[in-house]
Amino acid sequence: MFAFFNRSIAAKLLVVTGIAIGLVLILSNLVLISQTRDRVHSLTMDQADAEAKSIAREIAGDIGELASAARTMSGVIGRGHEGKSLDRLGITNILKANLEQNPFAFGSWMAEEPLAIDGQKDEIKGKLDLSANDEGYFTPYWSKNRNGEVQFSTFRADYPAEWYALAAKSGKGAITAPYMAEGTDVPTTMSSIAFPVFSGGKLIGVTGVDMSLLSLSDKLKALKPFETGRVMLVAQGAQWLVAPTDDLVMKTYEAEGADALKASLSNGTGGLVPNLVNASGEGFDRLLYPFAVPGVNATWAVIIDIPHAAINAAIEAQTMMMIVGGLIVLAAVMLTLLLAVRSLAQRPLHGLVGDVERMTKGDYESDISNQHREDEIGLVAKALNGFRHKLAESHMLAAEAETQRKAAEGERRRNEEDRNASASVQQHVVTALGSGLAQLSQGNLAHRIAEDFPGEYGALKRDFNEAVASLEQAIASVNGSVVNIAAGTSEISESAADLSKRTEQQAASLEETAAALNELTEQVHSSAENAGTAANTVSVAVKDAEKSGEVVQKAVASMHGIEQSSQEISRIIGVIDEIAFQTNLLALNAGVEAARAGEAGKGFAVVAQEVRELAQRSATAAKEIKALINASAAQVKDGVELVGEAGQTLEKISQQVMQINGLIRQISASASEQASGLKEVNAAVNQMDQVTQQNAAMVEETTAASMALRNESDTLRGLVAKFQVGGAVAPAAILRATAESMRGSYTPQAAAPRAPVYTPAPRKVAAAGGASGGADSWEEF
Repeated sequence: MFAFFNRSIAAKLLVVTGIAIGLVLILSNLVLISQTRDRVHSLTMDQADAEAKSIAREIAGDIGELASAARTMSGVIGRGHEGKSLDRLGITNILKANLEQNPFAFGSWMAEEPLAIDGQKDEIKGKLDLSANDEGYFTPYWSKNRNGEVQFSTFRADYPAEWYALAAKSGKGAITAPYMAEGTDVPTTMSSIAFPVFSGGKLIGVTGVDMSLLSLSDKLKALKPFETGRVMLVAQGAQWLVAPTDDLVMKTYEAEGADALKASLSNGTGGLVPNLVNASGEGFDRLLYPFAVPGVNATWAVIIDIPHAAINAAIEAQTMMMIVGGLIVLAAVMLTLLLAVRSLAQRPLHGLVGDVERMTKGDYESDISNQHREDEIGLVAKALNGFRHKLAESHMLAAEAETQRKAAEGERRRNEEDRNASASVQQHVVTALGSGLAQLSQGNLAHRIAEDFPGEYGALKRDFNEAVASLEQAIASVNGSVVNIAAGTSEISESAADLSKRTEQQAASLEETAAALNELTEQVHSSAENAGTAANTVSVAVKDAEKSGEVVQKAVASMHGIEQSSQEISRIIGVIDEIAFQTNLLALNAGVEAARAGEAGKGFAVVAQEVRELAQRSATAAKEIKALINASAAQVKDGVELVGEAGQTLEKISQQVMQINGLIRQISASASEQASGLKEVNAAVNQMDQVTQQNAAMVEETTAASMALRNESDTLRGLVAKFQVGGAVAPAAILRATAESMRGSYTPQAAAPRAPVYTPAPRKVAAAGGASGGADSWEEF
């Protein structure tokens, strides 16, 4: 197997490629598995958090319902006692109704402040019908038995106890830590929700409901998150309400993560205690989710244990799928590579080896295969074909020599010494020629026949050496071309990679420029819209100013009308004054005439006196009205002047607003033109960005193609290196000389900086087409 590996190029290529692909698959699978682990862990934590939130919401809802019932019961009892509508029996019935209406409640109770209900104590000690305990205090208690039936009893009023003191001292609702039920036939742990009862602003007791933790524990223990996980519950003071084992209930949480639990309960934020181990040795993570218990000023925490198996199962399945997929990909690639190597290299080379073996055996009539190929194998085949013709001519010369030998056999018999000498010379020639052919069949093109051939055998030596020299020159030319191709492809690969990086940088810069232009375009467009809005607002202001001017003009006209009306009223009042004066004269005359008439004219004199007084009052009123009209006329005149000035001011304001309107419209038009121009520039930059992205993709394709070409040239160089060429430059020297010439002739352009020119390091090509560092790699084919 090892010998086949050393002799087969295909085997070496397959092994090297398989190792490379295997390493790539292993590394990629490790990265994917790591990412999968993080993703699965994140999803698992999210699911656990959602389940904890749902459980907390359900528990809070149940406790909130009990707290609401207890709060309502406290208010009803307080108001009923204050209004004297509830006595001991009524309060006891309310407690019973509250228990029957809440199936989640275990008990309903009340404890009075000493003598606060009705002042009775000693005279009613132990009277169960009055809900009095052995000390005479009012302590009714309704609870449920094992069958779920309601039963009545009383209990001792332990005022310093938590169930009473918390609510009584704070004046608010409270919930107690878990404790064992007393005075009932159901041995269970429970927690009490208590509210103070006030009547007329005075505390008369505490009432509440008891919640059985057994039913809550059974409910949470039935939950199995992630199939093997568990759900637990702790109270405000970190006491276990639902514990991993029943013996821990009502005890303080002292397991690993106690500090994290206390911090979660105090600040109300969740936490995670990772990498814990249970009694069976299985690892798990512990999620802490605190939540507020509504209405009782308390915070509890839901604890969910998340087994590591829930995360590892998905990761193991994903890992197995990746391994199977990688093996399938590796097998497909190896099969494709095997077929390609056999088709492109192994079969043509085997054909050339067969042709050389046939020539070694003396078959010079068959043509050399693969002469139609345009690659290096075709060049080698054509060179071997020329060598075949030379060997055929040599064989013909040898046949002619044999004929001459037979013809001269008789003469040799006559001259034994001459014949023996001729046979010795011929044997020497055949031996030398056979040695040369043996070296040639082994790929040694540097071998030459140095011995002198006598006579006509000299032409055979010359033809042989010329044929080998021609073949050696062809192989050396091919080797030099391969080295130049390798150096060129290396330079192209480096340049293409450098161009790809610069193109990617240019694409990123163009993308940032396009984003900046987009933002600037949006800002200018927004400014144009704001300017348009301002122009419309100013136009409305102009119209309002014009309307105000019209109103002022109408007001001035109205003032003038009022002024004219005042003048008309003044004229009418003058007429009234004259009438009053004439009436006064007439009344005076009438009085004179009545005085002359004596007793008969007394009545008429009285009438005349009254008419005179009326005339005087009319004259006085007319004078007052005239004075008021004159004052009003002066004020109207001042109003007309002020309204006229206001009209002129509004007209000036209207003109200035119209100028502002024109300026804002010009600004709006300019902003619109700028927005339009920026949109065109933005479109051009976006187009440049797309073109640059396409160029970057083309450069990446060019880089991949140049790398593939360099690999092909390395393979060809490995094939040609199997021939020994005497007097020719070694591949390492050729590579070094090529690199020096490329370094000396290369001048970087000043237009754009680029990476340094790639200088191929001197190395030798192994027989399998790969790189090796020793001189032993120049083995014969």
